Amino acid sequence: MVLDILSDVLDRVHLTGALIFRIDLAGPWCIEANPTFATLAGVLPSGTNQIIAFHAVVAGDCWFRGRKDAWFVAGPGEVVVFPHGGRHRMGDKPTRTAVRFESILETRRLSDLRHERFSTGNQPEITLLCGFLGCDRRAFEPLFASLPMHFCVRLDTVPGSLLDHVADEIVDDAPGAGSVRLRLTELLFIQALRQYVRALPDDADGWLAGVRDPMVGRALHALHRAPEYDWSVTALAEVAASSRSRLAARFRAVLGQAPMHYLARLRMQKAARLLQRRTCNISRIAEEVGYDSPAAFQRAFKRYYGISPGAWRLNGELSSLAKPPSAKPERRNAR
Repeated sequence: MVLDILSDVLDRVHLTGALIFRIDLAGPWCIEANPTFATLAGVLPSGTNQIIAFHAVVAGDCWFRGRKDAWFVAGPGEVVVFPHGGRHRMGDKPTRTAVRFESILETRRLSDLRHERFSTGNQPEITLLCGFLGCDRRAFEPLFASLPMHFCVRLDTVPGSLLDHVADEIVDDAPGAGSVRLRLTELLFIQALRQYVRALPDDADGWLAGVRDPMVGRALHALHRAPEYDWSVTALAEVAASSRSRLAARFRAVLGQAPMHYLARLRMQKAARLLQRRTCNISRIAEEVGYDSPAAFQRAFKRYYGISPGAWRLNGELSSLAKPPSAKPERRNAR
């Protein structure tokens, strides 16, 4: 069975729907959103260190602008994603004076938002589905490093499509509706991400481009499926149906690092997850990530994260650590 590497990574980062609501707006209007841990307190799950925002256009044409971007327009069926969160604006036309989103909430809590209406005139109505998610970015940094500040993709717009289904579920009060809304928030983002990957140009680089690349993708699948294996560039080249030099050059061109460098990072990230399981001892973890010697594993872990495995386990949260240095392959001590 071929490993779905993107699903594997999304599972690692614990993608969790935090909030989704429908809003109908009639202009002229412009709203500035700035999703932060403070503004989303109470709806974000614990362990979250990354906020993802998206806005799906159900009806009308809506203009968007990231903090450092030019205005751009999105129409019905399009989803605008801000994978790094951050301040952004949306309006019926560009250059409108913006009001802060919090100012239109009045006394309502974010967790109570379902179907909102905001009108300042009789301009054509625009309907948006606004979603916010939380995740553990540090569990797999390469995914987020490969994403731009924003991207816009088109999803299906036919009746009965995903966007129509989500719009209906948002106002449904049947038992279990809350859980359904959260899962649909995640599904909308994942579908948008899949569309983004499909639309990447042939000369794109970064982790997502590597997943889609035939040669690099086969190597990545092998590494993620068995990071504990005693991999070499020669062994990976056989899996990728390539020569050693061609794979090494392509891997570096797309991902910006050597295959063994990538493997070292992957092993340390897996080790950090295993340390959260209190029943896994250091020797067992060292073996599961490809080290014959617990001492060699502990040195590699400390070099990557800056603290020992034991200290990390006591700390309890990967999100609280400082940004780790680049991991370096340690072929002598790893299997």
